Amino acid sequence: MPRTTPFRFHALALALLAGAAGSVQAADYSGAAPDATAAAPTAVPPFKHPGLLMTQNRLASIRAAVQSGNSSAMKTGYNRLLQDNRGSHTYAHQALATVEVVRAAGGPQEGRWKNDGFAAYLNALRWAVTGDTRNRDKAVQILDAWSAKFTGFTLAPGTDAPQAWLEAAWGLPVWASAAEILRHHDGGAAGWPQASQDRFNGYLNKLYGYANQASNRTNNWGVSGALAMMATGVYQDDANRYNAGLNRIKQLIPGIVYSSGEVQELAARDCHHPQYSLAGIAQAAEMATIQGDTSVWLLKVGNEPQPRFSRGLEYMAKSILYGEGVRDCRSFGLYPGYSEIAVNGYMNRGTPIPNFQNATKRGRPDGNAAEFIGWSAATHGRDDF
Repeated sequence: MPRTTPFRFHALALALLAGAAGSVQAADYSGAAPDATAAAPTAVPPFKHPGLLMTQNRLASIRAAVQSGNSSAMKTGYNRLLQDNRGSHTYAHQALATVEVVRAAGGPQEGRWKNDGFAAYLNALRWAVTGDTRNRDKAVQILDAWSAKFTGFTLAPGTDAPQAWLEAAWGLPVWASAAEILRHHDGGAAGWPQASQDRFNGYLNKLYGYANQASNRTNNWGVSGALAMMATGVYQDDANRYNAGLNRIKQLIPGIVYSSGEVQELAARDCHHPQYSLAGIAQAAEMATIQGDTSVWLLKVGNEPQPRFSRGLEYMAKSILYGEGVRDCRSFGLYPGYSEIAVNGYMNRGTPIPNFQNATKRGRPDGNAAEFIGWSAATHGRDDF
């Protein structure tokens, strides 16, 4: 078995990373401040719970759609979610004391950690929708096992320290979303013991210690890190952590979505990585909206007539639908987990994104997203577009 090296942070590495982040800022972004009407965060305690991507009303809507005899986008999406066996109460989880991170690959320990996080979320969601206590018990078992055993990440040979930041940034919102449902659905009906909640809070703090450092980068890493900060803040009722993540998301948007609408990394990399940024921004926007702040959806730069993020969605959709722009993505589709959230968010704001809506309908229902929470049709699908 290859030897792993303990993961430690160094101030010099942080300084170098911060400098590198500044160097990749979008060339067409002059540093102009976002529209003042979208600048000030409004989320302060008390936070609304459940309050990550699921509200109590949304959970009730999913349940109603599933129980209805009529077909719907949400019901079709939920049936797709049920095909993932990680959501079964018979899923076999296995907590580890340390998780080895492998650069640009993903080793078996990392896969175990990710799969168990998604299993906790899927089981918690299925319990909230169906009331099956076996799903509740499985979600609780997974969270309790990992929070009792996990101590940190290690690095496989040849893997640099920041890779653990990114993996934690991807995973943290998944784990927090599972815990948020168990802790707050139906006034705490899960009966999750306070001692277990406290232990999970310590687990979340360990992940946060890695994840928040990814936010220093001005690319999809930064978006993922900021989303993780917001998720931690909501779950922990910590306004400082939440607002730091929210403000970082809004700082990043003009550098992630250029004034033309082009999404960063689309020209230089592929059709996949730019959508990591779009997925993270959409989920952050939804999280902020639940907490009473629509500024991520509505953020504009200067005198632009349309919100900057909506322009990025349209640019990506045209690449996928028609092969337009800097890269032809017609052989690809929308990355799962954000399309229905974005459509819902902009329809509720009265902002047209017709091409993105068409791409969303073509790709229904979405499934597992691997890095972020997926299954947005199951949770946010609507039938009026």
